[in-house]
Amino acid sequence: MKKKDIFVAAILALCIAASFHFRHRDKEPGTPEEALQDVLAEVDGLIEPGRLPLGDAIKQVRGNGELILVSFEDPNCLYCIKLDKKLNHLDNITLYTFLVPILSEDSVIKSRHIWCDPARALAWNDWMLKRRLPSGTGNCDTTALDRNLLLGETMGIRGVPYLLLAK
Repeated sequence: MKKKDIFVAAILALCIAASFHFRHRDKEPGTPEEALQDVLAEVDGLIEPGRLPLGDAIKQVRGNGELILVSFEDPNCLYCIKLDKKLNHLDNITLYTFLVPILSEDSVIKSRHIWCDPARALAWNDWMLKRRLPSGTGNCDTTALDRNLLLGETMGIRGVPYLLLAK
């Protein structure tokens, strides 16, 4: 086989692999097991949940809540949306989401509206999964959002989403 033929074959193989990757990378998982595998691949580290101010997070429990995850997210983060779609498929999870509006002033406004909604978790999921604007007024105590920004800074979090698994 000539060098040119080997080169063409290698390029063709790379193109096929890239095509498969790009077609399937944003595909939603079909089962909770697939979702768990996808989510665990995105974990940035381990954390003792008791060392965090969990009252400043949006808490969601599904099933028995056996798996505990902590996420730091911005409502305008496209990668956060992809993560939340995967998280939505998990059936035995406790998820603490710390809102960290770092991307824009609009992120701050949306975070306030979500935080001030009486059903925070529902407002968060409606926005992240359905792009339905939160109905909260934004006129409540939103100092938790400031504390979340400080917490993220203290922990060295430089971007979102940032996902931690409980020890």
